[in-house]
Amino acid sequence: MKHYLLTWYGITDLKASLGLEETDGPILGALKTKDYTDIVILAYTNPAKDPNSLSNDLRIEWKKWLNEPPEKRSAFPREKTQQLVDAVSNTVTGHTIFIEWLKFELAAAGINVNLQIVPKELKHLNDADGIYKAAAAALKLVLDDNSEKTLTSFVSPGTPVMAYTWALIARTNPQLNIGVISSSDPRKPPEKIELPIDLLQPMHAAVQTEKPSVYDVIIHLLGRERMPIYFGMIQFQARKHIFITTQEYADAADTLSKLIPSEGGNTVMIINNPFKPADTRKAILQQAACFSKETKVAVNMTGGTKLMFAGALSACWEHGLEPFYFEINNHDIIYIRDGSTVPFVGIKSVTNFFAINGFSVITQGKWENRPCRETRLNVTRKLWEYRETIRVLYKNEDFQKYINQCKKTPNQPFYWKWKNSHASLDINMSTTLNINGEEISTPDCDDFGQYLGGGWFEEYVFDLLRNLEQKNNICDLRIGLEVNYVDQLQERKKIPVGEFDCAFTDGKRLWLIECKVGGIKQEHIQKLENNLKIYGGIAAKGLLISAFPISDNHMKRISSSTSIYAIQPEDLQGDAILKIIAS
Repeated sequence: MKHYLLTWYGITDLKASLGLEETDGPILGALKTKDYTDIVILAYTNPAKDPNSLSNDLRIEWKKWLNEPPEKRSAFPREKTQQLVDAVSNTVTGHTIFIEWLKFELAAAGINVNLQIVPKELKHLNDADGIYKAAAAALKLVLDDNSEKTLTSFVSPGTPVMAYTWALIARTNPQLNIGVISSSDPRKPPEKIELPIDLLQPMHAAVQTEKPSVYDVIIHLLGRERMPIYFGMIQFQARKHIFITTQEYADAADTLSKLIPSEGGNTVMIINNPFKPADTRKAILQQAACFSKETKVAVNMTGGTKLMFAGALSACWEHGLEPFYFEINNHDIIYIRDGSTVPFVGIKSVTNFFAINGFSVITQGKWENRPCRETRLNVTRKLWEYRETIRVLYKNEDFQKYINQCKKTPNQPFYWKWKNSHASLDINMSTTLNINGEEISTPDCDDFGQYLGGGWFEEYVFDLLRNLEQKNNICDLRIGLEVNYVDQLQERKKIPVGEFDCAFTDGKRLWLIECKVGGIKQEHIQKLENNLKIYGGIAAKGLLISAFPISDNHMKRISSSTSIYAIQPEDLQGDAILKIIAS
């Protein structure tokens, strides 16, 4: 008797094979139970990725680190970790590393399992049609073996859509009695999931040619990420929204429920165990039982754990609800019942992105709020031309102290002279600027110190971005926007916890722009990455723009990031920015 396990392998498995994960990863953990004699592993291959993206230098550094005794091995550098994972994930190189490591670990444990790895190209990570075809092909591969056998699918590795596909395979092939296992804790063996009988029955729902844009009720599975839930809230009109989550994310549910008022009120429903499908299934069925048969109910499956996904899917089949999933890369809504898609309607307001994550905008960052910006635009463009000349000023320690002091005590008079250039601000807010002997007419203003200290560059970048906004390539462009916590004490409401040089939305993501005139440092890169996670949520992007050349080391570090881009000064133009936004 053979015992087959069918699975995708995921990022946790890959990290385990690279030595970057403290656990065995889901697949090795499952095989160590010795419950399986054979395994078919599907491997997502991204055809757009360079199969040779793992550089020889990085490979050597990683191998040297990996060969050190575990007790003496320090953590692999964080910036190199992401670079390594990005280089090998979803490539033939990554598949080879994983399968060779898996064979070695099984041999070391004295476990004999027949391994088959099947690379499959997908259009994108959540290519529902491609994922289904790959899973069906894997099933056929096993069925072609005439031996007596049992079949089990493993839903933990991979994306929720991959997990759903295994459930769909089981549901449409009840005669095969396919078992389903899942792992909620990588330190423990996987557990068998008992799929409800209704989940295994063929589906008889009529295929809809057009999907409704209005539902009576939408039920959302909410976990760590808030953005996909809000996307589902604005995608469809609904009289009522219901959030199913755990106590850990109850505050997030409250925040989201206040963003879109509904006729029937919004409800937060707490479940005890997000790794127990029955808890989610029961919660949804309790809510659905309150509605008449005519009530149109959809379920946003995007948030929560994969086992919440499985429980919700079961409830959808049992009660005829419409499950949908937000595909983050292509920004499509996927209807799980038939695989059809509709485009995401988009978010046009920067403020909404901050509100979703629990922040309120306290300084709107509108260009017109400072009329002097427009009147000194010619000065701004001149400073860009003369940037190498004024670069000397940014290396002056006294000037840097002055700029830092401006944050506490603005509008302080100054007179700065460097080489054959000088600039000043007097007590009447009158300004002068002379660069290389050229007298540049500047409008009087009360922020000339901050402007000369780097504000000019933010305004220069804003002007480039403004051209993109006028062409409808981006929306809601801001400069100098500031935010604070929504629930901040009244006396501290005016003290920002976040300040952004420029910000905008492309309709799908929040973009945060960091403009630097004093040189790029590692801390600037890290700060931007952190800001994206805190303020923008899933899929947020950052752009680091410097008035002066960025070092090769920093460019290499930025290129390894999945969320940050950089533009060298010689490439700084609207078309270059647009190309990045569209990528």
